[in-house]
Amino acid sequence: MTLVRNLALAGLVAVGLAGPAGAAGNLTTGATTIKIDLTPDKKFSTTAIEMETGKAYNLDITQRGTTEMQFHAPDLFGNSYIFQIVIEGKEIKPTGLRFLEFDEGGTIRVHLVPIRIGAFKYWVQGQEATMTGTVTVK
Repeated sequence: MTLVRNLALAGLVAVGLAGPAGAAGNLTTGATTIKIDLTPDKKFSTTAIEMETGKAYNLDITQRGTTEMQFHAPDLFGNSYIFQIVIEGKEIKPTGLRFLEFDEGGTIRVHLVPIRIGAFKYWVQGQEATMTGTVTVK
């Protein structure tokens, strides 16, 4: 009977670990995707974004035109854990990030987890009059 009870207990523990509790703390899965488009008319598709500390996000930044642009978000990047950056299926594991440069159209995905609350500006260098936004982290 003890063997049956121990096996049943082990099974319950294994089932519990396979559920949502087993995923707790894994910040690389279940990320929310947020998209920012850099449009050809030199505007952002969104200028106000909300995030929460400790939650994972995929920040998809897409350059829709052909003009070279530098997307800056140094305070957001500096106050986030950046798991990886993906460009055309290629992964980069950075130790720090200040800005992303687009020489042509395309998408860069930044997997990040904000670690500090605050309002963090983002902008395109040289286009600050029309291309600025704020990420508010709660």
